[in-house]
Amino acid sequence: MKKYKVLFGSADREDAGRTRLKGRIGEMEQRVLSRLRGPEFNELFLIADLDFNQKRWFTNYSGDISGRFLEIMSLAGNGSKDYHPALSFMLEKIPENQRDAGHFGIPVDWSGPIDYEQPMPDGTQPPVPRMMPILWGSSRMFPGLIEAYLAFQDEQMLACAKKLGDFYINTREELASPLRVEEYHATGTYAAGYATCYFPGMEGLVRLYEVTGEDKYLGQARNMADFREKYGFDRLPFEHTHGYLCCVYSLLLIYKESGEKRWLSMAEKNWTDLVEGGYVTPSGGLLEKGVPGFHWDEGCSQADWIRVNLLCYELTGEVKYLDMAERVLYNQFRINQCETGGFGHRRVLYDEYGVAGYGKYEEEALWCCDFHGAMALQNLKKYVVMKQKKKDGSYFIPFLFDFEAQNEEVFVSVEEIGTSGGLKRWRIMGKAENTGTAENTGTEHPVEIAVRIPDWAGPSTLYDEGGTPLPVRIEANMLYLPIGKEPAVYLWEAFCPVYLEDRCFHKTHPGQEAEKKGCILRQGPDLLAARIGETQPAVVGRMEDNGEAVYIFHTSPSAAK
Repeated sequence: MKKYKVLFGSADREDAGRTRLKGRIGEMEQRVLSRLRGPEFNELFLIADLDFNQKRWFTNYSGDISGRFLEIMSLAGNGSKDYHPALSFMLEKIPENQRDAGHFGIPVDWSGPIDYEQPMPDGTQPPVPRMMPILWGSSRMFPGLIEAYLAFQDEQMLACAKKLGDFYINTREELASPLRVEEYHATGTYAAGYATCYFPGMEGLVRLYEVTGEDKYLGQARNMADFREKYGFDRLPFEHTHGYLCCVYSLLLIYKESGEKRWLSMAEKNWTDLVEGGYVTPSGGLLEKGVPGFHWDEGCSQADWIRVNLLCYELTGEVKYLDMAERVLYNQFRINQCETGGFGHRRVLYDEYGVAGYGKYEEEALWCCDFHGAMALQNLKKYVVMKQKKKDGSYFIPFLFDFEAQNEEVFVSVEEIGTSGGLKRWRIMGKAENTGTAENTGTEHPVEIAVRIPDWAGPSTLYDEGGTPLPVRIEANMLYLPIGKEPAVYLWEAFCPVYLEDRCFHKTHPGQEAEKKGCILRQGPDLLAARIGETQPAVVGRMEDNGEAVYIFHTSPSAAK
């Protein structure tokens, strides 16, 4: 099939595995990976949603925890089955627990009525639903199987993935029937709803097509995407933003593999609906439920929102997606990480105009957010250094956080070396293993690193390692730095003023109409926040978890709900 045309491509799996996140982003990664090695994440706990050895959170979502674990360990372990004490056990036991039909969990008659949570006539609690939760679990197991196959070259994992892919194909008449649309809609859009549980299977189907080349799997993903849009399962509000964003990400994958613009258009529409509909908070994230006024966020949704925006940028080259990914990564994703290193739910505070800040941590979600949060940071490694497709030998740095990245052609590192008086400084080092050869002349040409200049960066100066000012080449909001076979070191200094934004992410000024609805105070990529203690506001500082309410707007404590 014809592939899409990209501006900058993400790093491949091997190169991403050689990338080291450092600084505060790297600290986030190490904290959550350490958390996943804790005693809670033992063999019996992890496999319980497949073999039901214990009563545990969400055992009816068969494949959910087990699949997420398999995915993150396959990504983070760099091909080592010893990376986690339970990994070899899971690789052995998962195939044993797959049903002949291809799914995981209990046997199911998929032609029967959906057993969703609905009030019982006598007022008693309804039975625990199984059908849709099994589909959700399958959607999270699917990427895990693919990643395990790629990480360990385990043919059994690929066989399980193909069996699961065939399950989606074989149940099309039962699970995507125009005659059952009313029943599907009746299940709602929360955790056990059809719209949440069925369509995220598209992600695994496209990934399976990537590794097998079998058109039937991509075809089934396209059929599901068509059904989702035609019958209104992509409409907002939506009570499970994690599930909704899994679908948006899947649409992008379909476009990436097919090159058919309509899939990208669907995904972009979903993105626009979220942003313009007011579902994205000023800190860049989403609430657990895509419903105005909901009271907490969710780590999984922030992780999905990051990867959706990164892939959107790769496929379109539109910098607004990088701006959004940076906003949520530096702010809501960071504040969602709890003291254990895991991710979960933080309480959201409101004023009369909407989200106004964050309260204390509600709970860590060991069943989903710990895994998905870690996955987002592994996925981020594909995007710290992107290679330009139109011109061999050029590379792009989208984000100015600390990292080291290496492939067969270049080594690149970025380090923030200080902030004072509104000035931020970075040390950028690059080394090219070879300088490339021009197609027409046969002569070598220099390798260049293009560094994104964010919209929050003001006037800047470039220096060599000794502090001598250098001429600056800037094109299309990118700073270009030549590198060669000898390490080239640059010092870049940019003025980063404190500025105001309205709640729709537009820069504003004191006295403007938008200020009446509350303004965000920012410096660089960070939101600034007033710390609110028991009795009075404390000083303004960078948004972080200190156990107190954090207000990101000009608002008063009495306005919070």
